[in-house]
Amino acid sequence: MHKNYYKNSRALKRARIIKRCVVCLKVLLVVGGMGATSLLFILVHDALTQSAYFETRTIAVEGNWRLSSDAILKAAGLKLHDNILSLNLKAVRYRLLSNPWISSAEVERRLPDTIRVRIRERVPIAILDLGRHFYLDQDGEIFKSVEPSDQVKVPLVTGLTLADIDLDHPWRARLFRAVMQALRLSQLQGSAVPLHALHRIHVDPAMGLTLFVFDSKLAVKMGFGNYKSKYNRLRDMITYLSHGDQHLYVRSIDLNDLDRVVVRPSAGVSFQDVCYRKEM
Repeated sequence: MHKNYYKNSRALKRARIIKRCVVCLKVLLVVGGMGATSLLFILVHDALTQSAYFETRTIAVEGNWRLSSDAILKAAGLKLHDNILSLNLKAVRYRLLSNPWISSAEVERRLPDTIRVRIRERVPIAILDLGRHFYLDQDGEIFKSVEPSDQVKVPLVTGLTLADIDLDHPWRARLFRAVMQALRLSQLQGSAVPLHALHRIHVDPAMGLTLFVFDSKLAVKMGFGNYKSKYNRLRDMITYLSHGDQHLYVRSIDLNDLDRVVVRPSAGVSFQDVCYRKEM
């Protein structure tokens, strides 16, 4: 009995030792295999990212009109002869978006040697006077402070405050939305007040919008609301006044009343105020 017991104990111990050795061997084989595979991937990666076959030979830039292609490549950190596979496209895109003139960017590599960059630039439609001057784009976003080197000619918007641009509060933002509506109407083809002729928009919380056109020689009082109808009526009034030379001496046009337009001449002109009543 004792002999069998000791024999069985020794056999169990040997079995446990063998089992542990097998497990350790398997672990070593797995770890070794993983290490070898990783090393292989590293070697392949290094070989590909240093290969002259994947050297960048063409960089195509699309969508730019203000920024030069060289400026875009510099902002993106892209250069010819860089390995196309070593580029981090997401990092390149983020670098492009850090430029305030760029609203969106896409970067694509086309093997073996081409990079394509497509951007969408912001289009300024006005300058906001908020103590400092800032550009406003056609989507209603403030995107950049004005610098003398920009050389952008767009209308100036005065009378707004930062609180008026809080789009989460419709009542606060009503004046800003009114400005955006007027600017968009000025961008339409055949507009009575095209954007290039619009010099300034002044916002008054009590009186609404006043447009200063032709280098501020003419004030157009738009008031609140119904801007599309008022723009159409203004076009009719300009056509009416253009039959003679009176439009050269007009000081202001008041469109506040939905039923009539009041035109006031500038100083020194002998004719009476002109009233135009819309036909019902």
